[in-house]
Amino acid sequence: MAVARHGTLIGAAGELGLSQPGVTRSIKELESRLGVQLLVRSGAGVRFTAYGNTLLRYARTVMAEISRAEQEIAAMKAQSHASLNIGVSLLSATVPVYEALRRFRLRFPQARVNVHEGMPGQIIDGLRNGDFDLCLAFVAQTDPIAEFRLIALQHWPQVLAVAKDDPLARAENLNQLCDAQWLCSHTRESWQPFWQQLAGEQNVQEPTQVNICTSLGLYSALAQDANTVSIWPDFLLRARTGPGKLVPLNIQTQLPDITFGFMLRKDQVLTPAYEYFIDCMGQELKASALEPSSKGQFPAQ
Repeated sequence: MAVARHGTLIGAAGELGLSQPGVTRSIKELESRLGVQLLVRSGAGVRFTAYGNTLLRYARTVMAEISRAEQEIAAMKAQSHASLNIGVSLLSATVPVYEALRRFRLRFPQARVNVHEGMPGQIIDGLRNGDFDLCLAFVAQTDPIAEFRLIALQHWPQVLAVAKDDPLARAENLNQLCDAQWLCSHTRESWQPFWQQLAGEQNVQEPTQVNICTSLGLYSALAQDANTVSIWPDFLLRARTGPGKLVPLNIQTQLPDITFGFMLRKDQVLTPAYEYFIDCMGQELKASALEPSSKGQFPAQ
């Protein structure tokens, strides 16, 4: 990790209080033990091989876990206060995260709370690297998250929608939507499996114009453009239906559900504070009106 921070063996040696030959010898011993080359050396410094980057990722995770263990033990010894270090996706502002934090503080009033908001890719990277411990996110069935553990709190159907007066509002099947602009709030990588599940066995042409937007405010505005098909969790669309707004499409296909919950590394050990915050989030969701709807619960158009 010192080599990664400095980019040179000399810099790493200085940080570790070792000689450069000593650092070189340690790296060679590690390479010999693993049977692979970890670093490529040049006059400009060193760079990691693919094997080296993999080892570095795991090393960062291990060091982050050791740091958290030290903090928790120190807190137990000193009867110090708890802490939360969580990542939230941009869409998390649509669910009662603030209310859950307020409930959490009633039990842990002096807790240190760090909340990091980011795009899906940033959240995944931060969780993977140990930058934070939990991630609150909306996860589609087709999202590639197999490396993480998911604590699901709520499931919602997804809905396709268009502007109220758009001719596409009369569409009855996917073939009538293939020439439209499609708007998606997930990652570019998740689009293909989403479309494959949406189309199923139907002989349907995939849309050529697929746009990704992770800003909720901008997404809501773009969704009202003409000839635009947007994808929504049904509870979120219900908040945006009404005069001059959006209408759900009644087409002959089944959209994959979307899940709201916590993602964490499979090796993550949850502290009592984290376990309680997860419970707070679940309680606030139950207390909210964000229940899955039937199609009949949308306002009459």
